[in-house]
Amino acid sequence: MESGSPSHMSPETFTGHDLRFLHHFLITAYPHLPFGSEDLWKTSLPAYAHQCPHLMHAILSLGASHLSLISPRADEYTPLALSHRGRALKYLGDALATVDQCTKTDLDLILATTYALTFQANYMTDGLVDFAVMVRGCTTVTRKIRSQDQERDMFRLLMSEVIYARVCSQLPSTPCWDIDILEMSIEALEGIRPLLEANGHRINYHAILNIYRCMRISGRQGFIALSEFYNGWGSMDYQEFMDFLDPGNHVSRLLLIHYVAVTIMMKPVFSTFKPSMRETPKDTLANHQWGIGIYRGLNAKFRGLVELQYRFIVTDKAWIEAGGTMSASENETDVLQL
Repeated sequence: MESGSPSHMSPETFTGHDLRFLHHFLITAYPHLPFGSEDLWKTSLPAYAHQCPHLMHAILSLGASHLSLISPRADEYTPLALSHRGRALKYLGDALATVDQCTKTDLDLILATTYALTFQANYMTDGLVDFAVMVRGCTTVTRKIRSQDQERDMFRLLMSEVIYARVCSQLPSTPCWDIDILEMSIEALEGIRPLLEANGHRINYHAILNIYRCMRISGRQGFIALSEFYNGWGSMDYQEFMDFLDPGNHVSRLLLIHYVAVTIMMKPVFSTFKPSMRETPKDTLANHQWGIGIYRGLNAKFRGLVELQYRFIVTDKAWIEAGGTMSASENETDVLQL
C-alpha cells in the first residue's frame, strides 16, 4: 500500500442517522461490483473513508437511499441521502481536478466513490440519468487506472472475458424469463426501429435486442448481453451519450423503457451475486418508477409502442408492493393478459 494518503477530511459532524446509514451499508447496501473485489466494501474501503470525504459521503448516501426504499421513513431519509450525494459529488469533482497527480490509492478511492454513487443513483426514483452518467464514469475511471499498467492496491479490475469465465458458471443455463413475454418484447422493440435516427439510438436498440434474444437462451447469456449494453454507454461519444439521455429525445425514452423492463427481468439473475437482494425486493422499486415516469411523460402517439413494457413494469411493481418477491415470475400470466 502506498504511503501517500487520500485527501484528509476536515472535521465534520456526523449524526445518529449517519451511523445508521453506515451500518446499513455494511450489512446490506454495499455494492457487489467490481467483480472480484466485493469484500473490500465491508473491510478496507470503509476504513479509508474516514480520510476520504468523497467516499465517506458516497457510502452514507448509498446507505441512506437504500434504506429509504425498504423502510417506512423514506420522507426522512431521502433528503439526507441527497445531501450526502451532493457533498460526495463536490469532493469527487475536487479529486478529479487533480487526477493526473493521483496516487494508485487515490485512483482506487475515486473508482470506489464512482461505483458507490452509481449504486446510490440506482435507488433514486428520479435517478436514471444520474445512474447512466455514473455507469459511464465507472468506465472512464477504470480505463484511466488500467492505462497505468500497474498492480492495483485494492480493486482487481478483471477484463470482461475473465469475469464471464468466473461468474457465468453460477448463473442459470436456462431461459431467465417467460419465452412468450420475451418474444412479445422483441416484437414491441422492433416496432421502434423505423423511428431510429441517431447513432446513439441504433447502439442502444441493437444492444437491447441482443439482451432479449440472449435471455431466451439463458440467464448466463442475458448477463453477458446486459454487461455489454453498459459497455456500450461507456464507448459512446460524450455528446452522443448526452443527446441520448435528453428528456426531449422521445426515441431514446422508448428505448429506456425497454431497458428498465430488461433490468427488472434480470434481477433474479443478479441476485445470484448478492443473495441479500432477495430479502429486500422493494429496493428495485426506484427502477420501476423510472419506467413509469418515462411512460407518463410520452406523447400519446408513442405510448402504444411500449404499452407491454409499461404494463409489465406496473404489474411487477404492484406485485412487490403487495409483498411478493423481486421476481414476478408467478405473475407472468397476468402480464400476458393485460
